[in-house]
Amino acid sequence: MAQDNNKDRLTPKQEMFCQHYVDIGNASEAYRLSYNCANMKPSVVNVKASELLKNGKITVRVNEIMAKRAEETKVDRKRVEEVLMCIVDLDPAEMYYVDEETGKVRLKSPNQMPTRMRKALKKIKNKLGEITYEFNGKTEAAALLAKMNGWEAPTTVNLTGKGELLLAPKKKD
Repeated sequence: MAQDNNKDRLTPKQEMFCQHYVDIGNASEAYRLSYNCANMKPSVVNVKASELLKNGKITVRVNEIMAKRAEETKVDRKRVEEVLMCIVDLDPAEMYYVDEETGKVRLKSPNQMPTRMRKALKKIKNKLGEITYEFNGKTEAAALLAKMNGWEAPTTVNLTGKGELLLAPKKKD
C-alpha cells in the first residue's frame, strides 16, 4: 500500500506564512499576510502565529528556507578580495572621456564605466542634475586586504598602565 505523504506537506497558507516569516521576522505580521485576519483581535493573531511557530513542520520549513537563502547569498573570500582589488586599482583617469563634438572632458555615466570601476563605487548623488560619484577609499581597501592576508605588523600591548612593557625586565636603580 502506498504511503500518504500529504500529511507531511504544508498547506499553501502555511508555506506562505513560512516565506513571510523568513522575510520579515515577525510571526504575527507573517500570519496577517498569509491568513484572513479581518475579524481577529491582535491578541488572537499573536496566539495563532505563536502556535504555528511551535508546529514542527513549520519549524523545519522555516529552517530550510533560511538555510537555502544563506547559501544563495553567501559571499566568499574570492569575491570580497576581487571587490577590494577593484577599489585599490581604481584609476581616476578612467572616469572621464573627451567629447568628440565639443572637445570637452566629460564624466562617464555608470553604464559607460568598466565593471571594475562600478564595483569601486560607494554612492552616486544627483543634486538638481549635478551628478557626483563617491568611491570607496583605496587606503581602507588596501588595509582590509592586508588584514585578510595576515600582513599586519605585530603590535605590543602595554597592560600595566605604568609605561612599562609587560614581561620586560625591570631596571635596577
